[in-house]
Amino acid sequence: MSDQPNPQQLRNAAEAKLAGLPAGTTTRSAQELLHELQVHQIELEMQNENLRQVQFELERSRDRYMDFYDFAPVGYLTLKENGLISEINLTGAGMLGEERSRLLYHRLTPYVAAEYQDHWVRHFMRVLASNEAQPCELALQKSDGARFFAHLDCMRQSKLDEMPEVRIILSDITERIKHEEEIRKLAFYDALTQLPNRRLLNDRLDHAMAASKRSGRYGALMFVDLDNFKPLNDMYGHNMGDLLLIEAARRITRCLREMDTVARFGGDEFVVLLGELDVEKTESIAQAGTVAEKIRSALAEVYRLKTHDTNMLEYHCTSSIGVTLFRDHESSQTKVLKWADMAMYQAKAAGRNVVRFYESDK
Repeated sequence: MSDQPNPQQLRNAAEAKLAGLPAGTTTRSAQELLHELQVHQIELEMQNENLRQVQFELERSRDRYMDFYDFAPVGYLTLKENGLISEINLTGAGMLGEERSRLLYHRLTPYVAAEYQDHWVRHFMRVLASNEAQPCELALQKSDGARFFAHLDCMRQSKLDEMPEVRIILSDITERIKHEEEIRKLAFYDALTQLPNRRLLNDRLDHAMAASKRSGRYGALMFVDLDNFKPLNDMYGHNMGDLLLIEAARRITRCLREMDTVARFGGDEFVVLLGELDVEKTESIAQAGTVAEKIRSALAEVYRLKTHDTNMLEYHCTSSIGVTLFRDHESSQTKVLKWADMAMYQAKAAGRNVVRFYESDK
């Protein structure tokens, strides 16, 4: 932006410009008066020109600011104390899938996913009560129903004699959340069957034992081993074996409650964790036995596996299941897993395709 000249500079410039004009023919005093008037006129013209230049520069700066504001890589919005949107840039409106005019003076809450709305209301109240920046992450829902995860940096701003406002910087973190979820799955889930792996099983067993301590109810752990899985791999290859393992995982899952866990322990072994059975041991054994028998029966049904040439292979594969009970932390995780494994080998020794409880639980 050009600097505005001071009055003396303007007068000097006007004097210089007037010196180039033709001289008048009036008396000296009239000439002096005319000279002053002409100088002032030129001063005004130069001031007007300078103001026009300043205004032009201001408009250009404003346009640049609006471009930066509207098309920033993040959303900017301002909420009134009552939660109404008073300002939002085009990026923010686009992230919410709505025209800016339809967002102004409406609440942000309807665009927050239902399960996060209570969290958002509590967070908004904390922001209004604090002078510090308050970040949060939640799921937002666009006008067309599509969802995305967002990071919100929120800051209260107060002006003299005005109600406080909340300024928000809105960032789409969907890709980051997806990436974190993929990493979590790699760490805690089996890549083939998508079942929990040993690490997650140990964590859930620990939680189940803690819950058992609080409730006084028994839990049960089962080792499930597929009896004749190896011949399928040897005869038809690992791809066919993988198809059978995936189907076996589905069948076991269908036999369980939502609160129960089935994990792939490795190879053709699965571990089933049942929580919150009964306070009586006899009844808990009966409940665990019913579930184990249901799993054994489901796994004994014929497998129809599609080969590479789209033919259907029918294969029979039974299972041997060992079961042990636990309650509280009377025994360690290692012992509980060992007892279930020993019971499974007892089932193998009994002819396979049977359920056996660990002997101490009889």
